[in-house]
Amino acid sequence: MEYPFDSVQSEFLVPTNWCEILLPNMNVRACTYAKVNDTWLLNDYKVNEFAEPLKDAYQMKFEYHVNELQSGYFHILLNASEGPFHTKDHRVELEAIPLDQGRTFIHLRYSFRYSALIYLALKLFGGDKTGFTVVGTDSEGNPVYVKGLKGEVERTVVCYYLANLAYMDTLEVPPEHRFEKRISRWYDLASRYKKQLIEMGKEEYFTSKRQDRTASLALQGELNR
Repeated sequence: MEYPFDSVQSEFLVPTNWCEILLPNMNVRACTYAKVNDTWLLNDYKVNEFAEPLKDAYQMKFEYHVNELQSGYFHILLNASEGPFHTKDHRVELEAIPLDQGRTFIHLRYSFRYSALIYLALKLFGGDKTGFTVVGTDSEGNPVYVKGLKGEVERTVVCYYLANLAYMDTLEVPPEHRFEKRISRWYDLASRYKKQLIEMGKEEYFTSKRQDRTASLALQGELNR
């Protein structure tokens, strides 16, 4: 990231910022946060397809933890014990170290557990997502990308990474315009990988994300009462 380590650390170590980070992702319909018994909880409303409404979203209940914090290093873990399709132990991990005064190296991981039966079901019914690993070439010499479960995981990792970038890239924007700039930035970044990430036109994406923002604020308002 083309940002100083101190700036990256100060933003990512604030648990409530993570809903702002996650919301531009296509398949996130809403996000709320709450502190329960000294643990921050993030409720990430996720859908499998962009067109699915909030009422059909699966609520990923992440616990936010700072696993390690040292001078020049931090490690954040978002962990959800249950996931869609009976998957388990969803983990989003972010580590960071400074490179120089103006740049930070981050390491982002996403993983989850599943049974053999669930793996078979995901292969049979959820195997249309295109990933980033090249597994061959077609008859015209164009790259053929991995699909299926690995494709879905790779796609998710890149979506999270671009959300991190879009968040940092828009911090200098006045707060009242920040969300609009953030979703625009996320879409522009994702458009570099149209085959993997783009499922809709920009205006359709904007309309949906504005609705998602409104839903998030309403849900958060109910929690804050």
